[in-house]
Amino acid sequence: MKVKKLNHYTLKVLRDKINEKFGDKIKVKNLSADRIEIDGTGRNTESLVNYALDKKRTARIPYGHVWCVFDKDSFTDEQFNSAVQTCCSNSLGAAWTNEAIELWFILHFEYLNTGINRHQYIDKLNEYFRFYGINGGKYEKNIEAIYEVLNTYGEVTNAIKYAKKLEKTFEEGITPSNRIPSTQIHHLIEELFDYLDN
Repeated sequence: MKVKKLNHYTLKVLRDKINEKFGDKIKVKNLSADRIEIDGTGRNTESLVNYALDKKRTARIPYGHVWCVFDKDSFTDEQFNSAVQTCCSNSLGAAWTNEAIELWFILHFEYLNTGINRHQYIDKLNEYFRFYGINGGKYEKNIEAIYEVLNTYGEVTNAIKYAKKLEKTFEEGITPSNRIPSTQIHHLIEELFDYLDN
């Protein structure tokens, strides 16, 4: 499984929980045959997808599932839509968010169906961080404990439910760049949860 960053700490926590559950039956680590490999590349949307395709093609041991995680951010509509389409055309999972990952974080606390920019997402998260006294009341990118924060003060089941609700608000054929706000991260999270539930 290949990812950019969900926040990569979130994926590491889920990987560790899967390892804990399966013990000696399956070991999920960076260099085993049965693995969740977390690769924070820092690439843009299209180069990330091409990187994942190249890794998938050249892997000595085939990957079962490959996911690319990326945001719309300031990339052009064409770049963003192309990355999503390339994933779909090549059997890669695309856990994208339009506009920023912070939408996924906010969905742990509330349903948000208004298109706002990434700075406004951060303002909303700062409100929750202040209210709950998290991290001195300030949200910051790449907080290592974000998984624990979101699941202690928010609710991942709400985030999944709200992401699905957002998904249903857009008609078939609407391009990802025009789905504002929207996220597909819940599909990756549900796949990871399948490991923990079974």
